[in-house]
Amino acid sequence: MRGWQVLKIWGVPFKIHPYWIVLLFLFSWSISDQINLTSSDIFNKQEAWIIGFFTSFLLLCSIIFHQIFHTYICISEGVKIKNITFFFLGAVLQIEEYCQNALGNIKISLVRPLLCFLTSIFLFLISNLSETKEQIFINIITRVGVLNLFLGIFNLIPVGTLDGGNFLKSVIWYYSGNRNKGRILLNKFTLLLSILFLTIGVFLLFSLNFYYGLILCLLSIFGINISKSDNQYLKIEKILKSKNINELKLKPIRKIEFDLTLRQFNRLIKDENNLDSYFFITKNGRWDGFISVDVLKNIPIKKWDLKIVSEFNKSINNFPSIFENTPLWQIIEKIEKTNEGLILITNPYGIPMGFLDRKNIGLFVLNKLGFNISNEILNKIKSKSKYPLGIELPKIIKLMKSKGDI
Repeated sequence: MRGWQVLKIWGVPFKIHPYWIVLLFLFSWSISDQINLTSSDIFNKQEAWIIGFFTSFLLLCSIIFHQIFHTYICISEGVKIKNITFFFLGAVLQIEEYCQNALGNIKISLVRPLLCFLTSIFLFLISNLSETKEQIFINIITRVGVLNLFLGIFNLIPVGTLDGGNFLKSVIWYYSGNRNKGRILLNKFTLLLSILFLTIGVFLLFSLNFYYGLILCLLSIFGINISKSDNQYLKIEKILKSKNINELKLKPIRKIEFDLTLRQFNRLIKDENNLDSYFFITKNGRWDGFISVDVLKNIPIKKWDLKIVSEFNKSINNFPSIFENTPLWQIIEKIEKTNEGLILITNPYGIPMGFLDRKNIGLFVLNKLGFNISNEILNKIKSKSKYPLGIELPKIIKLMKSKGDI
């Protein structure tokens, strides 16, 4: 994620997103506008802008301060962070490896809310005990304290990826010993709470307060989308952990006899309009090896009648393969290591059963998720070296491994 680096602590770059400048201006303007409407008899427009700007700026500074401590706890609990990018009211962490125990996740989820509350208490004490009568200073300190209190409460809401959501998920994990149980319950709670807030937001939108109603509706829609996304991720995770490869449609193996001449081999390919790149050779009813159609490009046509396919036979052991009872995510990892995105599936005795490519696997996953692709679309998906509809299964597997889900 792009941004301007402002710090680098414990090897972790701290960046500020360019949009922050726009948000800083808008938030400063919003605060100054509120002051002009409610306290114009106390502060002039210039003072209102000063309050607005420094409130916004100090709020960002406090968020960076909280994140530094949060990063320290994360690292101490085994989290590997690539970088941290700050938006106005929070930060996005690019994590390479997550904490692998429930208690560590509980600690991580409580750091930021607690620091928000402590910062808020500290600033309220300064504003109340300060002997200065400078109203601008007092106003800024009080507002930053209120905003920190709001952020602390907001972060503790047990939904989605907020600290409160991670806390609820980790507590359930800690007491039940089941990591997925906490994730499933959090997902359901996020959806129910989002629907409740959406109902309240719609009521406010059309009756009492349009502004707060709109905010509640937007946050609720965001929560519903998070719930749907997490639910989809859980389904994909379950599919990728499955070992039942029999449900996948394997591409059949094309067999040819060992004494077939290259001209006969070429005629076979043309007559059947076959697009297969590899053919497996049999000898006396036994598997003998495989041959690539690229052999025809390297042998002069006039020698095709003199050469037989067994002369170019390669051992089956040289073909990328994997056993049928292997979890799907391991099959995908093996495919990603091949040049052509093609892998041979064998039974426990090493006998070939069929091929799998990215297209077959992608269609299987989409079908399991309830996406039934029409034949018209299937015909347009010609590439076997890519997953259909842009489904990024290798990235999902990488995320699952970083979270300790596999």
